[in-house]
Amino acid sequence: MASSNHVTPTNCSWWPISAMDEDDKTTDGEESEEPTAELKPFNKDRLVLYHWTQSFTSQKVRLVINEKGLVCEERDVSLPLQEHKEPWFMRLNLGEEVPVFLHGETIISDYNQIIDYLEKTFVGETVAQLVPDADSPLHERVQHYRQLLDELPMDAYTHGCILHPELTTDSMIPKYATAEIRNSGELAMVLDQVEAELEKGQLEYQGQTCELWLCGPDFTLADVWLGALLHRLKFLGLSKKYWEDGSRPNLQSFFVRVQKRYAFRKVLGDIHTTLLSAVLPNAFRMVKKKPPSFFGASFLMGSLGGMGYFAYWYLKKKYM
Repeated sequence: MASSNHVTPTNCSWWPISAMDEDDKTTDGEESEEPTAELKPFNKDRLVLYHWTQSFTSQKVRLVINEKGLVCEERDVSLPLQEHKEPWFMRLNLGEEVPVFLHGETIISDYNQIIDYLEKTFVGETVAQLVPDADSPLHERVQHYRQLLDELPMDAYTHGCILHPELTTDSMIPKYATAEIRNSGELAMVLDQVEAELEKGQLEYQGQTCELWLCGPDFTLADVWLGALLHRLKFLGLSKKYWEDGSRPNLQSFFVRVQKRYAFRKVLGDIHTTLLSAVLPNAFRMVKKKPPSFFGASFLMGSLGGMGYFAYWYLKKKYM
């Protein structure tokens, strides 16, 4: 059995195939305690990732998988619907956290260990290397920015911005989130360091015809981390404060370029519809699991229609 922060080989013949397909089944009028999994032949080379689309750590793992060009089955585990607390998922990770990665008989439930495993296991001429070799002069630089960006309290920033008193009325923002988001000096200092590194690269490779990233001409894990961070800050409405005001032009240029990469477009999609794409699937999955009454269904469909209508006019007004 896998536990959080461990790499565990185990017999995975009981794998649940899909979080979305594992709705409660009834037998003799009673609900079964555990979803019935679709049976598939065991494949030692099969890759499966259990994640939640809006999980910041899940997004980083998915970006790495797609940047490396790996074929991986993705199973969405909805945290708002408490699917990470269901028995079938707790068999994968007692820590009740996403992401969880499966490769053959190996289960990994810590996202940094997943990244290291992917880099160590999947190598070759046709597979992108995101962490330079240990004897490379860029190795230490990439690992430095990986750690620097990883230490930012993104959960606190996310919660703090969503519930920030300056953006809402009568906010009930948690104290820890308030403290983190208001003490945003750490974030500013990290972004200043990144801006300086990008500027240093411009001077270091001046006159050379190559596309530059954070640690040089090669796209690395540091760029995945930075791209995911900027996407989240943009979603939270902090981009104008930290780079779109012209204070960090190299960061602005980086963000424009990283959004054009195939992996980023596939995993993160259109930033303006991120929230809507997170709400609607959960609503339909909730209905699928527990169908409401006629009046409840009417209310739900009316609410979804209303949300879609206002979202359309909001986006039209702001971006069209």
